[in-house]
Amino acid sequence: MAPVISKLYIYPIKSCKALEVTETQLSKCNTTSIYDRTFLVIDPDTNKQRTMRELPPMTLITPKIVGENLEITANGKVLVVPLNPDVTKYEKRTVDVWKELLESADLGDEAAQFFTEYLGVPSRLVYKSPNHVRPVIEHSPGVKEIGFQPETAFADNFPILALSEESINDVNTHLEKPVSPLNFRPNLVISGVSKPWEEDTWCLVDIRGITYYFVCRCTRCDMPNVDPESGVKDKLQPQKTLQSVRRVDKGKKAKFFACVGINVIPSTLSGEIRVGDALEVKEVFQGERMRTGEPGWSTKAVQVGA
Repeated sequence: MAPVISKLYIYPIKSCKALEVTETQLSKCNTTSIYDRTFLVIDPDTNKQRTMRELPPMTLITPKIVGENLEITANGKVLVVPLNPDVTKYEKRTVDVWKELLESADLGDEAAQFFTEYLGVPSRLVYKSPNHVRPVIEHSPGVKEIGFQPETAFADNFPILALSEESINDVNTHLEKPVSPLNFRPNLVISGVSKPWEEDTWCLVDIRGITYYFVCRCTRCDMPNVDPESGVKDKLQPQKTLQSVRRVDKGKKAKFFACVGINVIPSTLSGEIRVGDALEVKEVFQGERMRTGEPGWSTKAVQVGA
């Protein structure tokens, strides 16, 4: 039997709690789309992102879609903001995500007070401007392959992350305290692969008649050390163990990191994806897959630079 999607998650606010859904759209950089992380919490003094790496309790901030609004709950308090704000009605703010300067709309003082009080440090909430394109270049298809330039919102690098249950089960054979897929914050959780880490080899996958490009492995920092249910960060695990068992990519952008999950780009900006959808693998990688950081799309191994 073919692998299937067993869980679907979107993340309206970067580093905050996942929102589990049964289906989602492919429209780009839309809060309800699989192209998520359209909201971001920032340090107002530096305009840099705040994340659960430094502030683990962020993972307990819970978004909920209610009609045309996003209802955000933290420590019993509730903030309501438009689901897809009209950026022309808000103050513009340029924010820093991994040294990329991105245009956004500042959602105001009430939102700032909500996040500042919960996190205990000055914070503001911003929304990614749909007028600002943040292209995805690394290992990615482009206009030649799919007819448009892939982009993402406030995600670290890529719009979609996929991970199989079988791979997580393999991770847990090495750990005293098991982790869940949510430690790794995937959008697509897949079940029914023939062996753990099979998804690492996929290049072109058909889901509901749409081609998905599985572009490169996802390198991992210590964010998976944050328990998604308690908001408590372990000092060592699972990162320490992953560094010993999942440093599997020899590419110059990955050889010092554990890799868990694979980054994905769909070939269209319309359509939907649902729990239970089957995955038909059309093409697998030829040679040893390496995350080199090179631009452009290829299903074949490329030479790794020094």
